Amino acid sequence: LPIPNYFGKGLKKCYNQFMFFHHHHIKRQKARETLLINPALKALLLISGLFMFAFAMFSPIYAIFVERVGGGIETAANSWAIFGLVAGVLTFITGKFENEMKDTELAIVWSQFVIGLGYVLLYFTEGVGMLYLVMIILGIGDALYWPAFHSTYSIHADGHKSTFQWGIYDGLAYFIPAIGSALGGWLVNQYGFNLIFIIMAVMSFTCGIYILFLPRRVL
Repeated sequence: LPIPNYFGKGLKKCYNQFMFFHHHHIKRQKARETLLINPALKALLLISGLFMFAFAMFSPIYAIFVERVGGGIETAANSWAIFGLVAGVLTFITGKFENEMKDTELAIVWSQFVIGLGYVLLYFTEGVGMLYLVMIILGIGDALYWPAFHSTYSIHADGHKSTFQWGIYDGLAYFIPAIGSALGGWLVNQYGFNLIFIIMAVMSFTCGIYILFLPRRVL
């Protein structure tokens, strides 16, 4: 807008500076709105990345670990079936419960602490009975995690860019486990299973603590 001539030079300078900063603020606001990945999704992608990485370090060589604790092919299959059944059945329950939560992301915190506990117990597993217990605990953790994660991610995904934003998640869901699997196999070959159990537990507890202390306005 043109400024009237009767305004003094000093006032006119202040007016021009105000308009400059005003337009600059609008441009920055529009730039933030056009971000493909907002801060909430970045936090969730970080959490899911660590979660998938930790699980991938162990799952491809799970049968070898089962053999070392005294199990065989049937033990590996049955324990994995227990994990799947527990996670599947409880997901129906946790999904309904988490739907009523005010801060759904807190269920992600619980899941990471439960899963971290499972990884710690793997460190002390020396028999088939303990292995079955651990797989039940991991199933509970997964049942807490997935409904809460998908719900929170969907809330923060932009409707116009949601396909791309989910595509990033899906791409990382292949890429990150590939790295985790290779690294996990190398570490076990060099140092044994106990080292990766410690790493996996630390990663899970770190995820839980990170979400717990993340300002609620972010998620």
